[in-house]
Amino acid sequence: MRGGFLRQIDNQYLDSNRIEKDKAPGAGRKSDPMSGGGYADVKLVDGTPEFMNKDAKTANKGGTYGLAPKDKAPFDEAKFAAGDEGPSILVEPFTGERGVIKTSSKFDVQFTDLSKVYGFGAAFFDNAQVRHAQVREPLHLTFAT
Repeated sequence: MRGGFLRQIDNQYLDSNRIEKDKAPGAGRKSDPMSGGGYADVKLVDGTPEFMNKDAKTANKGGTYGLAPKDKAPFDEAKFAAGDEGPSILVEPFTGERGVIKTSSKFDVQFTDLSKVYGFGAAFFDNAQVRHAQVREPLHLTFAT
C-alpha cells in the first residue's frame, strides 16, 4: 500500500522505548531519516477527497489506494458512483536512508562479524489501520563462512 507498488520498503527500526502518552507515543517504533518522498494522507476538503487518480480508476475496482503525485487530479464527484473508493494516500519514493535497507548508517545493523547470528523481525502492512500481519517466531540471519 505505502511502498509496494514503488518496489521500496519503508526502512524503520525498533528500540526498547515503551509507550508513554506524552514522551513516546510511538513507543520504540522509529524511522530512518529521509530527505524527501514518503507518504501522506489524501486530505478531505468539506468532506470530499482533495485528489483522485487522473484516470478516475477507483481503488476498489482496479485502481490502488496509494496515489503517486504525478497521477493525481482534483477530485471530480461526477466520476464516482455510490460504493466507489478513491485513493487514500499520496506516495512517492523515499530519498535518503529511509528508502535504503542496507547502509552504513548508525540506524542499520552493520554485518561486521560474519560468524555472528543476527536476530531480526518483520511485519507486513495488511491494509488495516493498526492490526498488521507479523512474523511471531524469531528470525535469524547467518552467513556461510
